Parts: sequence; structure tokens; C-alpha cells
Amino acid sequence: MRTADRWHDAGMRPRTVRLLTGLATLAVLASAAYVAALGDWATASVCAACTFAVAVGWVIVRHDPTSPVGPALAWTTAPIALVTAHVGPLAELPWSSGAWPLNLAGLLVLMLVFPDGASNGTLWRTVPWVFGSATLGMLAVQWGARQVDGEVVGGPDAVWVPWVAVASLIAIGFSMVLAAVSLVVRYWRGTRRTRQQIRWLLLAGIVVVALLAGGWVAEVLGASLNAAYTPFLVAIVVLVPIAVGLAIVRYDLFDVDRLLTGATAWLVTVVVSAAVFGAAVYGLSQAVSAGTGLTSSVAAFITALTLLPVQRHVAQCVGRVVDRDRHVAVAEVERFAADVRAGRRQPEEVEAVLRKVQDDPDLVVYLARPDGNWTRLDGAPVAEPPDGIGIEAGGDVIARVSLGWDSARARRRIDDVAKAAWVPLEVTRLRLVLREALTETEASRHRLVDASAAERRRLERDLHDGAQQRIVATGMRLRLLQQHLPTDQAAEVDAAVAELQGTVDELRRIAQGVRPVLLDDGLAAALAAVKSSSPIPFVLTVGDLPLVSEARALTAYLVVTEAVANVLKHAGASRISVTVAARQDWLAVEVVDNGVGGVAANAPLTALRDRIVSVGGTLGIRATPGGGTTIQALI
Repeated sequence: MRTADRWHDAGMRPRTVRLLTGLATLAVLASAAYVAALGDWATASVCAACTFAVAVGWVIVRHDPTSPVGPALAWTTAPIALVTAHVGPLAELPWSSGAWPLNLAGLLVLMLVFPDGASNGTLWRTVPWVFGSATLGMLAVQWGARQVDGEVVGGPDAVWVPWVAVASLIAIGFSMVLAAVSLVVRYWRGTRRTRQQIRWLLLAGIVVVALLAGGWVAEVLGASLNAAYTPFLVAIVVLVPIAVGLAIVRYDLFDVDRLLTGATAWLVTVVVSAAVFGAAVYGLSQAVSAGTGLTSSVAAFITALTLLPVQRHVAQCVGRVVDRDRHVAVAEVERFAADVRAGRRQPEEVEAVLRKVQDDPDLVVYLARPDGNWTRLDGAPVAEPPDGIGIEAGGDVIARVSLGWDSARARRRIDDVAKAAWVPLEVTRLRLVLREALTETEASRHRLVDASAAERRRLERDLHDGAQQRIVATGMRLRLLQQHLPTDQAAEVDAAVAELQGTVDELRRIAQGVRPVLLDDGLAAALAAVKSSSPIPFVLTVGDLPLVSEARALTAYLVVTEAVANVLKHAGASRISVTVAARQDWLAVEVVDNGVGGVAANAPLTALRDRIVSVGGTLGIRATPGGGTTIQALI
């Protein structure tokens, strides 16, 4: 099935585009020159004003030589110039009065091809034929008619004239409606860029339609055709070209949604205010004598009171319809913030949420750190983030959003959603700082543990290789000296040597408490020594262990020795079981006894837990009165 006609698939030939735009230029210039030659400078100025749309059309042609929008825009005002130029001798031509539908022909074609020349199907390609037939009908019913003092006189006098006139007017209106509907269809089926471009034309169209409706009202009230429809023609000549040119060349230059919302809101406000004024006048005229002169004044006062509240309410309602994407985006971010507060989602998802609502996969969120530096949401540092939109909380910039698709509309939307997103952003920032602080604390604690283990090892060696060896050497020298002393003095040497031996034993005990020498042979050997010194049955199971750091091995050893000491002192157990095994990256230690259970009030569990936590481990205790105690540690 075809989704676009041949015109859209291949584009117009650049030569054809330039030819059509050139013909429109020639028509406008010829009309202005003709009227100026007659000395009708007012009409000549109208024709000259039509060159503005032609100039914008040439800009579009230069921007995209294959786009039909350029020549279509040029021909929105070329027919106006041609019809307006029917003054002087041309005013006597029989079709001069009935050619007015041509003023709408260019606008109709523009709506059918804007912004990319796409065709929505066979129905829309028949619209120009319907409009052309209706234009011929109007020419037929007004053939030979002329304007006299602003009124149309003359023309055919036949029974079919009213019927053809009504049918032609209906067909013209129906064609314009269908052309507008084609824009709506293209809007809903189009890309983000297409929608933005159509919004520009919609903005100008609202103003044009409002002025056209005002012209109808003015004509009904008795105004001349020139006075009634000149604002409408000026809007077509000026506003439509500006909107179309911006849409094609720089559609993201301004926030068209804000302009569109504001224009629509004020238009609706004017209509509502007029209705309020009319209702107030009618109501007061029924209640107050018309001769008092208060009716209009009071009605104007009532209208003034309701104007601003009505405008604010209308602006909100119109914004939800015209700029629905923004309201949907804000609502989605507000739901996300509510989910974060409720704990259903993580605040770090804020970047993904903003990318979704902005429809910008390249959007990046940078967080401001308390030290003045910047970072990504994952904690990666950033020297200096690119320019973007700053998000504040409490007067401080907490984040900066860098847009991949940067435009006035995108910046306005991110400003709106930031009001709802600042809480997740602030929570993410604080959590990141807290996580970094915890990581640094953990690393610092590990460094302290490693340093403590190294210091224990140094002290143990100093005691063993230093003071202990010197004392032993002193004892040996005393023994040598003893051989040359009398018997009574030799007894004193025996006492001194015995005292030195006690000192050596005490130093060995202190060194063993600082760091067991048996750890030099591995954790299993050190635990085997603990088992051998146990006065009750001791079952030791040590699995295949990987290379264990000094700090972890010492911690595991101290956990076992302190737990065994606690069992022997408080539990009254008859059996102890110790199991040490590797569990992925962890060292698992389990001490089980069959003692009285429970936890003694003076048991050193706090110190034991602190020792394990200091190396990033966990401690679990399961004790049942009369059922023994199980201590499990992951190091």
C-alpha cells in the first residue's frame, strides 16, 4: 500500500520549483507595477506587500530546492495580488468580482503540501479539484458583476444562480476544512520535527481564522469589504509566510508551543469575555432601566473582574490540549518522584526518565558535588560539563542537564519537568556523596586493619628477634660467668637465670597475643595449635583455602580463639566444632558448641563483632538456651 504519492517519494525537480516560484514572483511584481502605473498607490502597496511571501518562498527554495512548500507559499499571495490588481480597466472584466476564491487557493495548496509535500491519500488529492470546481461556480454566478461603493451589483439573473452560489460556497468551505484536516492527519502520523513545523502553521492559522471570522462579523454589521477583510489579507500576506519560513528553516528557533498556547488562550478569552459582556448587558437591561446609563458600565466592570481568572483557567485548559506533550511529561516525572518517595523506584533512574519524557536519548545529567566539582550519576568525575540547563534547589545548583536535542521548546520543557525532578536529583546527589563517603571509610578501615596487622607482625618479630634474643643471650653469658663463681654466688646466678627465663616466657606469651608465630605456617597450622591446647574434644575442619591476606588470616584466627575462650569460660560445653572454608570471595568461619546456650552478659561479642566488621565482614550468632551456640563469621 502506498503511503505517499510520487511527488513526495521523489520530490519536485529543482527546476520545476524555481519555475513555479518565479511565476509567482512575476505575477506579484506585474500586479504591483500595473496598479502603480494607474496611480492607485494604496492598492499598489497591497500588491507590493505580497512580495514578502514570495521572498520567504525563495528562502525556502534555497534551503530545500526540492520542497513544494516554497512555491506553494509564493502562490499564497500571488493570487491576492492578481485579484487586488483588478482595478481601473481590469475592474470591467466579467470575472473581476467572482475571482475572490483565488485568494484562498494558495493557502489551500500550502496546507496540502506542508511541511514535506506528503500526501495522505487519494481523498486529499481530490481537494484541489473540488476547490477549483467551486471557484468556477463562483465565477459563473458572479460573471459580469461589479463592485459599486463596496457592494456587488449585476451578474446573471437566473433561477440556478442561488443554488450554484450556495453549493460553491459550501464546496469552498469544505475544501478548506479538508485541507486543514489533512494537516491534522499529518500531524498525528508525523515525526517530532513534523509536529513542530505544523504547530507554526497552526499558530498563524488561528490568527488568520480569527481575522476571517471578524471580517464576516464586520461585513454583517455593514462594514465595507475592504475594511472587513483587509486584516485577514494582511495576516495571510505577513503572518503565514513568517510562520512557514520559520517552520521550514528554523522550526526550533522559538518555543512555538508557548506562542500557540498564548494565542489560543487569548482568543478564547476574548470570545468568553464578549459572551460575559453580552450576558451582563442583557441581564442588567432586564433588571435596570435602560435610561439610567449604568448597564454598559456595570457590564464592563463585571467583564473586567472575570477577565484575568478566565484567562488563567483558559490558558491551563488550552495548554493541556495544545501542548499536551509537556503536560504528559510533567505528569510522568511527578509520578516518578512519587514512586521514589514511596520507595518503589530508585532515584538514579532520573536520567532515563528525563530522556524518555524529552524524547532525547542523548540527554545527560551531571550532578554538582559539594566541593564544586561535577560528576555523572554513576559517580564518574567530569572536569567541566557542557553547557546545559541548571537545576536549582534552595538557591543552589544541584544538577545540569545537557540536551542532545537542544531547542527553545526543549529548554522550556526541561525547565518545567525540573520542578518535579529536583527531589530525585537531590536524593541521587546525596546518595552518591554518601556512597563515596562510605567507600572511602571502608577503604580507610581496610588500610588501618592492614597497617595494624603489619604492626602486629613487626612487634612480634621485634619481640622474638630483639628483646627475647638479647635476654636469652644475657642468660647464656650468666651461665658462663657462673662457672667461675663460688658456690654461694652461683646460686644467685641460678635465680637470675630463672628470672630471665620467666621474662622470656612472658615475652613469648605477649608476642603470641600480638600475632601468633604459627601464622607464618598458615591459618590451618595456627588453628591446629589452638585445637591441641583445648581441654575438651575439639573437631577442626579446614577446607582448601586460597591465598589469604595477613589481615584476614589474623582476624579468622582471633575469631576462633576468642570464640573458643568464650566457650571454655562460659558455655560449659563438652565439645567444640570449628569449620573454616572458602565461600566465593569470602572466608567462612563457624564455631559450634553444645554448651548451655544463650549469650553470657560478659562475653566479648562486641569486640569480636568490631574485629570482623573492621575487615568488611559480618558476624551471626545463633544461641538457644540448653541447645548450644553457633557463631558464624564471613570475612
